[in-house]
Amino acid sequence: MNNFFLKKLLPKKLLHRLLIIFLVPLIITQASVVFFFYERHWEKIIDRFSNIAANKISVILYEYEKGGFVEAKKIAEKLNLIIYNEEIEYEFNVRKRLFEKKIEEIVSNRVFQTLDVNFTKEKVFFGNNINGNKIYIVFPRKYLLSETPIILFLWMISTSLILSLIAFLFLRIQIRAIQRLAVSAEEFGKGKEISIFKPSGATEIRQAGNAFLKMKKRINNYISQRTGFLAGISHDLGTIITRIKLRLELINKTENIIQIKNDIEIMQTFLSEYLDFSEKITVTKISKINLFYLIDEVIKSSNLKKKKVNLICSKKFSVFTDKNCLFRIIFNLFENALKFGDSVKVYVKKNTNNFYVEIQDDGPGIPYQQRGKIFKPFYKIDDSRNLKKGGSGLGLSIASELSKKIKVKIKIKSYKNNGSTFIILIPFEI
Repeated sequence: MNNFFLKKLLPKKLLHRLLIIFLVPLIITQASVVFFFYERHWEKIIDRFSNIAANKISVILYEYEKGGFVEAKKIAEKLNLIIYNEEIEYEFNVRKRLFEKKIEEIVSNRVFQTLDVNFTKEKVFFGNNINGNKIYIVFPRKYLLSETPIILFLWMISTSLILSLIAFLFLRIQIRAIQRLAVSAEEFGKGKEISIFKPSGATEIRQAGNAFLKMKKRINNYISQRTGFLAGISHDLGTIITRIKLRLELINKTENIIQIKNDIEIMQTFLSEYLDFSEKITVTKISKINLFYLIDEVIKSSNLKKKKVNLICSKKFSVFTDKNCLFRIIFNLFENALKFGDSVKVYVKKNTNNFYVEIQDDGPGIPYQQRGKIFKPFYKIDDSRNLKKGGSGLGLSIASELSKKIKVKIKIKSYKNNGSTFIILIPFEI
């Protein structure tokens, strides 16, 4: 429970946490120094100065009682003090601070004739009553209140601020190196060409950056090898399949030959989908796309044109995105709907932030427990594991990968024997 509240109170960002790690001990140390200095050192100094002042006042008052004002004035001059035996006007401090009250308390307890103590910017006035006569003894303020502690506190605060600023600048440089590494890793994870990345910062951060560059190089080599391998296979098999098709055309058309041709068409579809899946997906160009004309182009490009298709979309709906990526997403979901349904409805709606492209079919639907698996490569629902349906199980996987590139979300609503609805959420600004 305590760990939960502690995690909730702590900031989430690393820079803020590092600043807390640096500043909290510094503040505690400074506060401790100030506290002990006030409690022990400065208070002792104030007590000592106040006792000395009380002794001087007692000597002057004693001489005043013994020899009068003239003798008292001589003693005051020797002590570098000023004495008055008449009312004087001065600007005194009405609100006394903690140490001023402390001085007044000590002097009043030591010198019972003290009537009042007033502090100005440069002097301290002690009013005393001697045999009904009021006299004032004036001390320079620096005799009682030393400015050294104030200078010490200002020095502590200023150095702490300077050190905190230097620490903040150094920490920000280290955090910036980590942020650049995170951004580059995220862009690489989305399949984008990352900008020039150079490891920087502390040794550990540079080590992580170099490890990322090595990993990137290995993954790119692997992808290039896989793409080249599949492209080579596709090319070689495609050539063989084409030759087989040409030879079949020269043979009399029988039922077996028609079935062989259908199998060859399925093989070509598989090869095409494998090659599409192996290609590195990139966002090429962001442009303004009219959704109505894009979906209409998808419908006209479909290989399954005998099915009933109903499109409901305003011709005014437009988005800024990569046309090829969005076309392939809608095309793959639309082809999937045509394979398993006799009719397909495409609705396009919008709310405050998104366009909704709903592709609804009247097919067998998708069981609830299998909805999270249909976007995995090569995954097929049991009811459709025959080759008559066509497809390799990569269409939805390709659509899912493309949606991540252009920040589009794909959701599904489906129940077994009740059709399926794929919903594409397209933000107004991508």
